[in-house]
Order: sequence, then C-alpha cells, then structure tokens
Amino acid sequence: MTTNPEEKALLADAYQVKREKQHWNPTDTTAAIQRGLAKGRTKRSGRTFRVKWITAVLVTVLAAGWFLMGPLGNYGQQPATYTEPVTHWGVLEPFRGRLTSDMERTTITSTLNNGYVQLVDQTVTSGIYQFTVNAVMADENRITVLYTARTDASQEIYSIVNTKMTDARTGYVLDNGNIGGVHFSNDKHTIYGRSTLERNRNKPLPEQVNLQFQLSSVVPDVVEYSENGEKERKYQFSKKMNLSFALDPKFSIPKTEILNVNRTFTVGGYEVMLSEVELSPLVTRVRFVFEPEQEIDYKTKLSISEVVQPLEIVTTTKDGKQTILSMVNGSGTEDGMMYSFSSNLLDNPKSMILKLRGKPDKVYDDLQEAKNDELGIKIK
Repeated sequence: MTTNPEEKALLADAYQVKREKQHWNPTDTTAAIQRGLAKGRTKRSGRTFRVKWITAVLVTVLAAGWFLMGPLGNYGQQPATYTEPVTHWGVLEPFRGRLTSDMERTTITSTLNNGYVQLVDQTVTSGIYQFTVNAVMADENRITVLYTARTDASQEIYSIVNTKMTDARTGYVLDNGNIGGVHFSNDKHTIYGRSTLERNRNKPLPEQVNLQFQLSSVVPDVVEYSENGEKERKYQFSKKMNLSFALDPKFSIPKTEILNVNRTFTVGGYEVMLSEVELSPLVTRVRFVFEPEQEIDYKTKLSISEVVQPLEIVTTTKDGKQTILSMVNGSGTEDGMMYSFSSNLLDNPKSMILKLRGKPDKVYDDLQEAKNDELGIKIK
C-alpha cells in the first residue's frame, strides 16, 4: 500500500476504530469510513494529494475492513490442513517457530520447501548493535529478507526502523520507504524478523541490493515524561547501518502466471467481476472490477469496497493437500480493487478457491453460520 502522510493518517484512524470496536458489525465499518473520510477531507484542505482522492478513500475502506476484520481473519475458518514436510530448515530453523503468526508464513514455507531461497549470512556491527541478513527470496513482484538483530547485554533490543532498499550499483531506491515486515523475539536482546518489499515487475531485478536501516533499543533505568505527564521509556538508536548482497540469478527468471478469470458475481446488490489473478512464488494478486461496463462514482466504489471482503484463498494440490493463503494487503485501482495474498505457487496447486464474506449486512454470533454463508469463487 502507498504510505504518503494523508494515507498514513487514514490507516491510523481505521486502526483506532478497530481498537475501540472489536466486533464484526457493518456499523463499525461505517464508523471507520466516516472518520477516515472526515480526516481525509481535513488533510487535503490547502494542499494537493499525491494520489487521486478516490485511491485514498479506497485505502481507507480497505483499512477499515482489514483492521476491523482482524479478529475475523480466522472467523469460521479452520487452520490450514497442509502439513509441512518434516524437513530441517538448517541455519533458518530459528525462524520456523517464530513465523507461526506471520501472514507470510505460507509463502516462506513454500519457498523453503522448494529450494527457492538464497542463504546470505552477512553481518554488520555498530557499537552494541549487530544485524545479520540470514536469507533472501525474490521474484518479479517482491523481495523478502529474513534477518536477525541483536544488542549486547547492556540494553534491550526494541525494533528495526528507517529501512530503505536500493539498487547497490545504481543507487536507485527500490522501496520508496515502503518496506513492510514483522519481527519476533524470545529474549530481550534478539529479534528474528522478516521484511518484504513490493516491486514493480516491469523493472528488472537488481543484481545487487543495499539495505539501509537503524536498530533501536531501550535505555535501562531511564524514564522520560510525555506532555501529559505519563511515563515513557527512553529509546536509543544506532547509526545508520548498511549491508549489501548480491541476488541469486535464479530469482530473475520469470515465474509469474496470469490467469484471466473473468468471473462475474453479485454481492450486496452490486455486480463484481473477478477479472485477473496473478501468481508468483512470493505473492498472489487478485483484481476485482466493480460494476463492469459501467461508470461509477467514488461513493459507489466506497459502498462496493465495503461489501466485497475477501477472506482467504484455499488451494489444493494434486495429492489433495490443502493450504490457506491469507490476505496480506490491498489497494484501490481505477475500476475496483487489487488484493494481495500469500502464495504457494511452487507447490503447483491444481485448484484455487477464493472465499469472500457471503452476506455483508448480516452480523454473526455463530462461527459455523458465518462459515456456511461464505461465498466461494473458483479461480482454477
């Protein structure tokens, strides 16, 4: 998703609504949209949006639906029935358990099981901070880095911040400040993390990349006070650190498959077409067109975005093993929405079913009832 200041404000507002309303209820979504719209109008007063207003509004709707669906991500769903092969991940074994709750776990598992990974094992140190790039995976659409960050015994590690990835040979910024990721820690001095960069597949994959970042830590026994007098921990930041590494040429070999699905269905009284699905080793992208062959205004797009809520994609391999692909993010397009899911393309799935929330105006108290109302759209 784009991350200009206006959209960040919209996303933050939707997140606050999620904190206040932890229920699956259309009223909650409406509240998020109204608050996001109000903030968006205020933010754009006296300045020019970097993106079209409709895109910012659609991002707000997605954020509202996504964050409000946070507890809904497994609403009525069963855990993926796919069983990982009993294979030791070697030097990456520490990541196996720590990525359990990561939406990208399915993708990473698939790439590792199929050998679509490059072990890097390069480390840079600055003072009390140490950072290691353990492995990387890449395709036309994404670059995913697995890393380990550490501090010495003097301070607790907190996070990795200010990440930026560039083409090491040209200096071209690859991420525009938009690297998303998660990190997990079992102790106070070590973080195991995953950072993912969205790419433009129309541009060639760099031969070598440079990752710039800072690490932050908690200063022991030091307390600061906010403007309202609340106690806050004091944080310390490392100097900007850089680590460069070459990408395996195998990642530059195109593997993306484009499926022209063009399946039309009706939900919430609106006609929606699942027009295209893009499959690559690291991401599954699903494109929806709202009210095909008709011109609609942004208010109608808002309404349709509210009711078209993808939940997951269920894939089945030739031997009957099922895998659930989680929704990762999404963004507005000129004529609808594009949603990204995790991927198991390398497992060669023979069947793919997209699951959507079936009755947008209905509030469920029973998990099985919600499951029964899910709408399934066949991708292949």
